[in-house]
Amino acid sequence: MSDVGAPKASEQVTLLEHVTLLHAAHPDGPLPEGGRPYPDAAQRARLPHSDEPFAVRQRRLIEVVTSIYEAEPSPERAGAMLVAALTSQRAEPRLAGWLAQEVASFDPGWRRRVGRELAYDGGERGMVGVGLALLSGVASPEDTAPVRLLGLLSRDFGQLAIRVLRHVPGAGGDLVWLAERSDPTRHAQAVEALCDLAEPVTHAWLLREGVRLDGPSTAAARRVAETVGLADLLDGEEIPPDVVEQAGRLLLAMTQRGAGSAELRDYTDAASALVRFSRAAARMNATLDRYAMIMALLADLHTGQAATLAWPDRELALVRTALDRLLDQSAWADCLADAARSGNPDTYRRACWATQLRTTLRQTPPVTPSSNDFRARIAIRVSVPDPAHRGTVETRILVNGRHLCAEAFTAGPAEQPENLLGPDHPLHADVEPHEVRLAQTDCTEGCCGALFVTIERRGDEVIWRSWRNPDCPGLDLPTLHFDAAEYDAEVARAEADHSWEWPARTVARLVRARLREQPDLLARWDCAAGWVAAGPPDTSRVEVSYFHPARPRGGDDLWLQFVAVIDLPANDPEDMRDEIVRRITDSDPRRPQWLAGGSAEAAQAYGFDWPPRRS
Repeated sequence: MSDVGAPKASEQVTLLEHVTLLHAAHPDGPLPEGGRPYPDAAQRARLPHSDEPFAVRQRRLIEVVTSIYEAEPSPERAGAMLVAALTSQRAEPRLAGWLAQEVASFDPGWRRRVGRELAYDGGERGMVGVGLALLSGVASPEDTAPVRLLGLLSRDFGQLAIRVLRHVPGAGGDLVWLAERSDPTRHAQAVEALCDLAEPVTHAWLLREGVRLDGPSTAAARRVAETVGLADLLDGEEIPPDVVEQAGRLLLAMTQRGAGSAELRDYTDAASALVRFSRAAARMNATLDRYAMIMALLADLHTGQAATLAWPDRELALVRTALDRLLDQSAWADCLADAARSGNPDTYRRACWATQLRTTLRQTPPVTPSSNDFRARIAIRVSVPDPAHRGTVETRILVNGRHLCAEAFTAGPAEQPENLLGPDHPLHADVEPHEVRLAQTDCTEGCCGALFVTIERRGDEVIWRSWRNPDCPGLDLPTLHFDAAEYDAEVARAEADHSWEWPARTVARLVRARLREQPDLLARWDCAAGWVAAGPPDTSRVEVSYFHPARPRGGDDLWLQFVAVIDLPANDPEDMRDEIVRRITDSDPRRPQWLAGGSAEAAQAYGFDWPPRRS
């Protein structure tokens, strides 16, 4: 048995030695390939693979550890027995994930001694994983240095190492060290652990680096805000400009849905933090990043989660006005004007987005309730995220000035405009009722739900009723009544408004319309159009999907999906549409390089080689 720092008996290179050498060569960032290949690669290649379900293999590992603990109270002999047992089987580190809970009742001293031997002297990954699982909850400060090093082998041991460190008092600095050198997933896990520890010495780092926009750590934005006391940080006269900016980014992250539900409405101090941010924002110097951050917050204050908070009288309007007036100041206006003249396409594109968004917000003030108290008023706004960050284009439906989906459904974004404002006209009201999906989760509605409503026309009214969320059987939302003429006019206006589109999105819409209007273009190749999507705003890429055969006869029929990815130089959108359609339909579009889905059986039946699995 070896304590921390004791020499190992084996001559095999341990994973701790392996990662120590790699870290010396790459001290400041994630290890290349997550530290792979490991020194046990040849040994593991000789072990047989198991086709048993994950749960069966996991239970077997738990039984091995439990039986040795019960049979051998001596840590020295138990360690040797576990080494022998784990060496003879292909134990994967992820199998050890639940082991920490199963061994929680074991003697802490036994777990600590055996865990150290396996984790620090182990040359095989399953052995190290079990060692870290045993150390969870019983590690001491002397364990933090080797544990955080093993955590650099992020794919297999990052989460296990974080689990160990989160239970060690005073390990906040070690978690920060590991987070700074980890991939986005482990960074987010370390941030969650730091929020659990809540050590004041880490608060400045959490505010500055805890949340990375576009990354999984956005899901921790609310917890970070609560841990650092965000609203209190903004309550003062001499707030450093960098703290104001960091606070703004944190508030913005709470409105993002990419890593989970938008959490601003669940943040108790959201309204007061936004009020204080609006007062302190003038302390920042004008930059394009800060301008874009304020614009994104303003958009949310008009049509997003922030607009639905429980605001005191007139407070919401005051916050909007304060931020809007700040952007009117010469330094901020000049900043945007300089960006609009930039030769850098990303900077120019971002300036165009901010200009368009500001114009839209000013031209379309929040809707006020109808003079008829019985009838609601509807407004439809398309929300486009900052092109410098990932995000979803949403169709935000405001009822009496409030974002309906943001209040009724927080598990995912509202539907994209192509789905609600496209040629199928789902928002049109007819005498025959029909159901429309207004929002769904980032995964699928079958997984975590969606928001549906039934729309129908009755005389001079349009009625929204029978709200439904498959993941929330008890959903109870009121029936809404709209004046039919006002409703029809707003839906028609929104369907005709394409000012929010970037060039590739416009081309995608035109391609979609052409293939819809002329189905024979693909039908002559026994294909039928599927979805058409635009690439990110920084590209001219358009992706066109289609299926072969065009009309499968039933659910068990064989089919293949193709996706043509075409990137053209920027040009007139209609000319680009014509070129894309020509490239796809002038010759057989069933091309091997565009094969994207289906099955190996279908590929064989239709004469294609099935794409090999990625290693």
